[in-house]
Amino acid sequence: MKRLIALLLALCLLAGLMLCGCKKKKPDNTTETTQETVQNTTQETTEETKAKEVLYRHPLTGAPLDAPWSGQVVAVMINNLKKAMPQKGISGADIFYEIEVEGDITRCLAVFTDLASVKDIGPIRSARTAFNSVAVSYDAPLIHCGGSPGLGLAGRYGATSDKIDNWEHIDADSKYFYRDRDRYNNGYAWEHTLFTTGEKLAAALDAYKYNTPTDKTYGLQFIDGVNLGGEKAEKITVQFKGGKKTILTYNAETKQYGLNMHGTEHIDGNTNEPVAFKNVIAIYTKQWYHSDGTHKFYETIGSGEGYAAINGKIMPIKWSRAGLREPFTYTLIDDTPLNLDVGKTYVALVGIKNPIAYE
Repeated sequence: MKRLIALLLALCLLAGLMLCGCKKKKPDNTTETTQETVQNTTQETTEETKAKEVLYRHPLTGAPLDAPWSGQVVAVMINNLKKAMPQKGISGADIFYEIEVEGDITRCLAVFTDLASVKDIGPIRSARTAFNSVAVSYDAPLIHCGGSPGLGLAGRYGATSDKIDNWEHIDADSKYFYRDRDRYNNGYAWEHTLFTTGEKLAAALDAYKYNTPTDKTYGLQFIDGVNLGGEKAEKITVQFKGGKKTILTYNAETKQYGLNMHGTEHIDGNTNEPVAFKNVIAIYTKQWYHSDGTHKFYETIGSGEGYAAINGKIMPIKWSRAGLREPFTYTLIDDTPLNLDVGKTYVALVGIKNPIAYE
C-alpha cells in the first residue's frame, strides 16, 4: 500500500513538471507598452500646448491675455539727473525711453498702460520735441511740466516740420500733480520735486477726455523665450553724445538686464527694488541742434539701424517709422520681424555716430 501511494505521488509530481514545461511563456510587451505610453503622452502634451496657445497678447509687453487688449497708453516725462534720484514708478512702465537733451544730459519717457498698479510717478520735467514724437506714436497723452520754448510745447517733431495736430498733453495741472515737500526739505532742488500718482493721472485722463480706449498693436511682436542668436551681450554700454553712459547688465538667473544710470544700480523709489528689463533696444537716429544752439532735434520718422539685446545675446537691427501717427517697427538685418521676449523694454535714441559697446 505504501509503495502504491509513493508511486502515485511520483506520477503527480512528474505531471506537474510537464505542465509547467509546456506552459506558454507570456509575451514580453514592456517595449510596446512604453512606446504606447510615450505616444499617448506626446499626444496629450501636444493637445495641452494647443489649449495653452496664446491667442491674445498685450501690445507693449507681450503678456498673454484672455481677450484682445483694449486700453489707454500714457507717456510721462521723467527727470533723469543724478541729483533727482531716485525716480519713482518707472518699474510700472511697459517701455522706458532714454533720450539725450541739451546740456549733455538725458531725460526719460515712461510709457504706461496700467496706471492702477502705480503709486507715485516722477520726478516730472519739461517736454522736448523727440519725446512728443514718441508719445504720438502710441497715441499717448504726454504728461509733463512745461517744455522747450517754441519747440516742446508747440508740438514740433522736426526742425522743418509742421506742428502736431491734436496733440494731447497735460501740463503740470495742480489738481493732478503734487510737490514732494519732504524731498525739498531734504535738500532737493525745487525742479526735482514734482510728482503725480497713477490714481491722479487716471482722474486727469477722465477730466481731459483723453481716456478713449484703443486696440492698436503698435508694431511690436512677441514670443516666449526668444533665442535671438548673435553675439554674447552680458554687459551693454549705451554711449550718448554728451558723454553720459547707461549700462545694462544681464542676470542669467532672472534673464533680465539690470539698469545702471549714474554709476550705481538704478532703483525705483516706490519699491526700493532694482529696475530691470527683458528687452534692450538702442537705435541710431540723426540729431541736430536748433538755431538757438541748445535744443536738439531727432529724426524720428524714416529708418535707421541699431541693436537689440535679449536673453544675453545681441543682434544688429533696423528700425522704421512711416509717419507721425505710425509706430516704430523693428526688424533684423534680413528684414524679418524682430521678436521681443515677454516683458518690459528699455529703448535708447542715440546719435548716429555713437557706439553701442557690449561684451
